[in-house]
Amino acid sequence: GGDTRLKALLQLMAAAEAGRDVAYFTFGDLALMRDVHELHTFLTDKQVSVGKLYGLLKQYFNVVVRTSHSQRPDVILYGFIYEQISSDPPPEPMAASSPLPDGH
Repeated sequence: GGDTRLKALLQLMAAAEAGRDVAYFTFGDLALMRDVHELHTFLTDKQVSVGKLYGLLKQYFNVVVRTSHSQRPDVILYGFIYEQISSDPPPEPMAASSPLPDGH
């Protein structure tokens, strides 16, 4: 039981934090497989950190789940994540006068 999309996201976060690959079995649930793959690709392309994602999970719980009057919130978790990341301004580019240390 439980929310399979949340469980998949938590597995991806744990694997990313541990620096490991993950094999997530969806047991024939093609929609789940597609959704997890698409979210993973989106998060990777946007270079979203595990910390940022954790913050979004907390925000989703506080803003959506706590205020929901039913067991199923009106806003779906993955949709919330897509919306929040898509509305974030792009990160500031590093200044050319601040080179990365070269170890010397």
